[in-house]
Amino acid sequence: MKKEKRSVLVTFWIIIFLTGNTLYLYHTFRTEELYNSLIFVNPNIDSLDIFNLIWVVGITDFVLKFFTISIKCIILVLPRILLAFKSRGKFYLVIEELSQLFRSLVPIQLWYKYIMGDYSANSYLLSGVLIILYSLCKSFDVCGRIGALRKALKVLCSSQTFGVRASSQQCMEAGGVCAICHLDFSDPVILLCQHVFCEECLCLWFDREKTCPFCRAVVIDTLRCSKDGATSAHFQIY
Repeated sequence: MKKEKRSVLVTFWIIIFLTGNTLYLYHTFRTEELYNSLIFVNPNIDSLDIFNLIWVVGITDFVLKFFTISIKCIILVLPRILLAFKSRGKFYLVIEELSQLFRSLVPIQLWYKYIMGDYSANSYLLSGVLIILYSLCKSFDVCGRIGALRKALKVLCSSQTFGVRASSQQCMEAGGVCAICHLDFSDPVILLCQHVFCEECLCLWFDREKTCPFCRAVVIDTLRCSKDGATSAHFQIY
């Protein structure tokens, strides 16, 4: 029995809802061909002023967020035989970092088109300066995203253990009940601080925290904030 109560039906409903919204959005604005932005092609917009630019970038960013959430939902409902529960946080982290990297790359061609279209006819110098400034800012941003993705891949490839398998005697001494889920122990693990918890409960806990749930002793050194499946809410405007 799952300690983390999840409804497969609700998860699939979320996927259908996000997919339906995306299809409806692109169908409504099909003449503008907004989906081109997803493959680094300019949409079919005659005049790309600042308002149209923010509009296209915003829609594309939200669609990519929907896509990221849908992939995480699929990971969530995978059976244990395909993906161990304790490994899912690592996949959430990699998916999130990949998403943020792709979201930072998508607006580049739109901003180049806007800068060159608005300023090149009036001032080649101003257009060149803006292109250089934008390219520098974007380079730092992309390099940071690539670095974060490399760290996430290292986490994915590494094996992390929180403790050792607890014996029946140790489980009895701990009261026979997990302090996190308040149910009988399932695959119990004892930490260095000698506190016993379910392995699945610990995986969920250490996706958000780095200390023992009971005594707050530090168990892991680094906390990856996206391992709990959270999707970044920031708006990738540039």
